Amino acid sequence: MIDLPPLCRRSISASHRPDAQPQRGVALVLALIFSILIYILVAELVVAGRMVRATGENDALLARMRAQMVYQLADTEDQLLQDMAGAAAGEEGGGAGALGSALGGAAAGGAAAGGEAAGAAGGEGGEGAAEEDPAAACDSSRDSWFEPIGHADADLTTYVWVEDENRKLNLLALWSPDEEFAEFSRDRVVRLLDTLREDSDFDIPTSDAQRIVQDILEWGKRAGSEAMPRPRLKSDDEKRREISVPMHLDELMLLPSVTEELFFDKVFEGKVYLGLESVLTLWTSLRVDPGDPEKIARQRAAAESRGEKPAGAPAASVGSNQPAAASGSNAGGTNAGAANPPGGEEAPPPQPDGLGIHINLNTASRQVLRSLFPPEKIPDRVIDAIIKYRNEVDQEATAAEAEQSSTEVSDFGDLRLGAAQKKKFFATVADLEQVEEFAKLPDPEMKTEFQAALTTKSEVFSLHVASLFKRSEENRIYLLRRARAIVLRLDDGAEGQVIPLVPFEERVGLRVQPIDMQEETVDLSFMYSEMDQFAQEDRAWNPFYLDFYLPKNQREQFYQPR
Repeated sequence: MIDLPPLCRRSISASHRPDAQPQRGVALVLALIFSILIYILVAELVVAGRMVRATGENDALLARMRAQMVYQLADTEDQLLQDMAGAAAGEEGGGAGALGSALGGAAAGGAAAGGEAAGAAGGEGGEGAAEEDPAAACDSSRDSWFEPIGHADADLTTYVWVEDENRKLNLLALWSPDEEFAEFSRDRVVRLLDTLREDSDFDIPTSDAQRIVQDILEWGKRAGSEAMPRPRLKSDDEKRREISVPMHLDELMLLPSVTEELFFDKVFEGKVYLGLESVLTLWTSLRVDPGDPEKIARQRAAAESRGEKPAGAPAASVGSNQPAAASGSNAGGTNAGAANPPGGEEAPPPQPDGLGIHINLNTASRQVLRSLFPPEKIPDRVIDAIIKYRNEVDQEATAAEAEQSSTEVSDFGDLRLGAAQKKKFFATVADLEQVEEFAKLPDPEMKTEFQAALTTKSEVFSLHVASLFKRSEENRIYLLRRARAIVLRLDDGAEGQVIPLVPFEERVGLRVQPIDMQEETVDLSFMYSEMDQFAQEDRAWNPFYLDFYLPKNQREQFYQPR
């Protein structure tokens, strides 16, 4: 055995201690583990913070969009009242007689004079209309609310489009207590569905149209529903308890035969195909709630004590969606006889039924006009001529508008918003005689019936709003939020009222402004060349115009984003 010096023995023992190297390795591993944990915690905090921030920004953006839409709805309601005030200012001696005339002389009782003034033409106030501006006495493409318009607010743009419901067929006529008129209305709806998307891949055959109408009728009757508890509605009719009319048009989508593709508008290959929401309505057959029933009862008793028929008192059923009002007897009869009460007594409050199921000749789509009567009575050439007439440019009015615009000074410099073309319109239903094809119809009785189904005024409106936020204009990335309200514009003899029928409601379906003559190609390049960059951008991003939905390569032919 070799005996080493003490110094060597200490060096060897120190270098062979079993715990020296492993301790240094564990420290490195622990440091690495703690570093990874700290990284994960920090990353999670960063991601969570960004998520909370993005969620907050999105919530704030959605709140701003909703606030803008609510504000624009209120502003549009004021615009409708101003339009009505302009029409009232242009009429002299309108009153109850003009209302009776506007309703085609169908008012009962003391409105006979107004009805005779309208006569067979279903008149619109005729000589009572303003001579200076006939457009003020009707609702047409000349009105300021007709075209969709955008309102910019920082990085948000809210677009508003006003659609009059009087351009549509009222679905409630299907359940009219007048069986003959109800059958006539069913034929109208079948014709409407049959021509809705004619000559397209989405065409509805006549057999399918009949099946859809039959499904709607059976669904409205709700056979066997007496066993189910049902809330009492003002639209209920005690004499026809089996009928339960729809309270909202969206209820149609409960039927298997009515899909979302059929209900909402559709854009395909640069064309707009209207959906049921664009051609059907429930809201134009209205009867205003009389208010205090005790006051009405006192008025009725006073009239009966004098041996008079209480024409000013409303019928027993005054529901806003009463099917009886859709039967054609909706011509303001509740106002009849109330204008000149005997003995100078206080007249009962006006109870207008409104224009009802009359179709606005200036705004109705071709499909709706075509559905009113079969082709053997009103040929297609007459319908096409009517559509063509109201799409012709009124050169005189357009020149006057251009001259007026050239003299106005803009606060924003030389803006070019495009040529504002004034189109022709029908001031009264009698103006149909200006359409040669209609004037040459051989059957005067058929002409009278066609005119009696029409009007040139509107009183119920859908206010469509869409708020748009552009995330990337170049890549066409955006956030779009839609909403709608349906209102009744009521002429109360003073400043007018806007009565909400359907308050603010979110919408998801596609709605586009109808195009009357889609078969005629419109040169969008020329139209956009007449606009400045601001006007081009406003139209190209307007979701109520067809331009918004065109493919990128087709859109860039006439619009180049900045």
